[in-house]
Amino acid sequence: MATGAPQTLDDEFLAELDDATVERVTGSDDADAVAALLELVESLPPLSSSMHARSAYLAAIRGRFGAWSESWDEGLQPRLLLGIAETAFVAHETTAGMAAAHQAIELAEDLGRADLAIAGRALRLPYLAGEDADAEAEAITDELDALGAASASLLGRVHLARAAWHAQAGRWEDVRGELASVGRLALPHDERLVWVAYASQLLLARMSLRSGQRAAAAKSLIEAARVAAELEAHAELANLQTVVAAFAVRTGSFEAAMAHAASALAALAAAQCQHQQPDPWLGVPLDVSAERDVPGAIRAVAEAVIAAQDRGDRVDFLIAVSALVAFYLASDRAPEALDALSESQVAADELGDENAKQLLRSLSESLLRYMGVLS
Repeated sequence: MATGAPQTLDDEFLAELDDATVERVTGSDDADAVAALLELVESLPPLSSSMHARSAYLAAIRGRFGAWSESWDEGLQPRLLLGIAETAFVAHETTAGMAAAHQAIELAEDLGRADLAIAGRALRLPYLAGEDADAEAEAITDELDALGAASASLLGRVHLARAAWHAQAGRWEDVRGELASVGRLALPHDERLVWVAYASQLLLARMSLRSGQRAAAAKSLIEAARVAAELEAHAELANLQTVVAAFAVRTGSFEAAMAHAASALAALAAAQCQHQQPDPWLGVPLDVSAERDVPGAIRAVAEAVIAAQDRGDRVDFLIAVSALVAFYLASDRAPEALDALSESQVAADELGDENAKQLLRSLSESLLRYMGVLS
């Protein structure tokens, strides 16, 4: 299927590939080049650190499709749409991700590719809520039953997506069951497996948070942050450091809180995301990844405080308030941190949450002692 001059990748990306893959992606066979490029996209973990490479591979694929002189292999198109959808979610462009996933599912079903349709549904399930999420989960079950046999990679996607769906409804035993199913799969040992570990740790942290096991939650968050740091996933690392900073505030460890807030700000300086999209695995309505400085981070966290307050969610409310305190302290604005705690006590009182009010009052007293105002 020769088409003349092949569409190739820049040298910086070719240098990362083995000789056999370079030969495929630069060769004159468009079908084989597109297949090889899709394999590269699909091998990348869905973290912000993969956005640059993903965009380059997808651009090369589009160039190949545009230059194709014969009929396209329609089986490659839903895979391309899935790659586009996952990349959009990674970039926190939720609307674009949903649109591409919808197209991928429809095309896969038209082509009789149940496996790709299931992959598309699993991809978008964590970002759905309520009846839409329930209907999607049911469709995944039906299509898996009809498919009969599924690859370990596809089942891994499904189990993680279902775990996030169960977590939305607080069905923690079901979450544990899905994570246990992931652990029993013989998944390929590559960076996608590392991402599975990352998402699993966030789901474990989510369960621990909701059961009041803050030490266990902190342990899972720190492990997830380690993975994000190793993969240079700056957007994810910024959010994780923000939540860990909130935990430090909750324990009165203000020096540690400031250190984690500073780490979050350092990660933001290298982050690439331009939009907000709360992590569907952790489930906290907080995303600072589109910000680049202290005022922006404070604004984003303040919005999370309001969102949690509007929902009457005590756990998320206390995390967001504590994170706000950490950023104020990290920017040497202790009086504003005290103001934030005072205002949050009023909000807790309006919510009728006496336990939250008492906790926030205790944090205020701890901060005053740290500042040397109280002995």
